Amino acid sequence: MRDGSLYSGPHWQSYATRDADEAHDFVRRAFLDIKVRSSGAGRDGAGLRTVATALADVGVTRLHYSARTQVQTAPDGDLNIAHLMGGRFTVASAKDEYRMRSGDVMLLLPDQSEDLTYDDVDTFVVRLPRALLEKVAHAQTGINGTELGFDSSRPISAALGRHWTQTVAHLTRSVLADPALLANPLITGNARDLLAATALAVFSNTAHAAAPRVAGEVTPRALRRALAYVDDHADQPITVDQIAAAAGVGPRALQLAFRRHHDTTPMRYVRQVRLERAHRDLQAADPTTGVTVAMIATRWGFTHPGRFGTDYRATYGNSPRHTLRT
Repeated sequence: MRDGSLYSGPHWQSYATRDADEAHDFVRRAFLDIKVRSSGAGRDGAGLRTVATALADVGVTRLHYSARTQVQTAPDGDLNIAHLMGGRFTVASAKDEYRMRSGDVMLLLPDQSEDLTYDDVDTFVVRLPRALLEKVAHAQTGINGTELGFDSSRPISAALGRHWTQTVAHLTRSVLADPALLANPLITGNARDLLAATALAVFSNTAHAAAPRVAGEVTPRALRRALAYVDDHADQPITVDQIAAAAGVGPRALQLAFRRHHDTTPMRYVRQVRLERAHRDLQAADPTTGVTVAMIATRWGFTHPGRFGTDYRATYGNSPRHTLRT
């Protein structure tokens, strides 16, 4: 396993063993239950090495396992998405056999057993809780959580597979590299939702075919409740479902109302409010006390300095640094 500098810090936990039974137990704890059909250890035994962290309830694990192993999965509904970085990995179901190559990504089906064969694998695995996927799918399409299902371990296309790896790489180098960002609920909430939305886009599922929810009329009073909810909770993680629930309307109706009356989306409005709060903090801050633009931006959930600066300049006509110093 390389790129050790990416996985440094107390929030990354390392584990290693040469015992095959201990290695299998780790897989059961970290990902899903398995029934081992065969396992052939090398000279150094099973040779399992891992480093792992968590993004709230989302698990992130870099794993190298040298033993050639065949297992059958017993999934529990959560999603495990793996990016193969080296070695050999085959996923077989009743419908398909997916022989992965280095760089490929795959989904372990959350509701169907599959046969896995892996040998000397180096892989990066993200585990997404079922409840998170259901929440994001419901916000996007209105689909009931019990109706969400996945039918293939393969990404819909190679381009979407690359989109998954690029998204995970970005979060690994930004949010997962900084304990201060991991401690910010705005940032972790956005990162979790991004991973869930990306998984829903990359792998075929029933949300793709869900009929859009019929949107009812949103009264001015309901829209004011939505705006007030965002204003009162801008310092906390916010989802479209939460805003819609506060307004007493459906997510789809809320989206259309924001488009019709404010020419934006609910989540863009959230970002606009947070940008305004950051602007106020910059105006009130004293730079001689050590406060920085990055500190204020991070407080309000902005992790990309360049994008924050661009949005700020477009809204207020000067740079955040200029505001802080004047």
